[in-house]
Amino acid sequence: METETLYGIGDLVRQTLPDLFTPVSTCRKTCAKHDIDYTEEVYTRFTRGCPECAKEAEAERQQRQAEERAEQHRQWQQQQIEKRIGDSRIPKRFCDKTITGYRADNEQQRYIVERFKAYAKEFSSGAHSGRCLTLLGNAGTGKTHLACAIGRHVIRNCNGFARFTSVAEINRIVRESKSYDSEISESEVIAAFGGYDLLIIDEVGVQSGTEAESRALFDVFNERYQNMKPTILISNLSPEGFKAAVGDRIADRVKEDGGEVLIFDWESSRG
Repeated sequence: METETLYGIGDLVRQTLPDLFTPVSTCRKTCAKHDIDYTEEVYTRFTRGCPECAKEAEAERQQRQAEERAEQHRQWQQQQIEKRIGDSRIPKRFCDKTITGYRADNEQQRYIVERFKAYAKEFSSGAHSGRCLTLLGNAGTGKTHLACAIGRHVIRNCNGFARFTSVAEINRIVRESKSYDSEISESEVIAAFGGYDLLIIDEVGVQSGTEAESRALFDVFNERYQNMKPTILISNLSPEGFKAAVGDRIADRVKEDGGEVLIFDWESSRG
């Protein structure tokens, strides 16, 4: 009966490729860097030298790999941010706007800038109260600039999701959801608008005032209100005109929990 010899993978490789694992030469050397003696082993494809130098080289290799992984993660995060910026529908003109980039020439403007900084800080803390901002006043006074600056901050600095929309778009999407061939329901539309960390609704008061339009706006706003999700409303109307356009229910709720109504009543900066 023949005796079977069991080999490990290492033994099998050494038998198959013996030259790879047999030193061509060996000699004693001293490492000037580490001041130690060692045996240098020269193989056909590599040289085994100072063990301390080898440890340092391995540590450097691991450090390079860690840096490469960190850079790859940074690039991935940037791609995700850019995607969320695109998905936010923030107009291209306002994508790079910041609060500090807003020109404040008078005391009222400086006050409003400070209120926006406080609002942005709530997102940075990770515990936003859900309170709303309502921006009322003349066109060209920076309402959209500052609102979009908050949206940009939520996306870029807080790893959140923001969405810029208008009353007209909300109405259109809700109306289309009622079509027989729509792939989403009205409830799903309302839930989608309700899910963003920040929703910016522009052109409040521009709607024609039909009952369906008023209900669509209220349903979106109320979904967010119930779940304490912050909403920024933008309108060129006066406080009285805003209340008449949105109704008492929205007008009252935007001021709850510290919600603010900020008035932009200076001249347009557009010239």
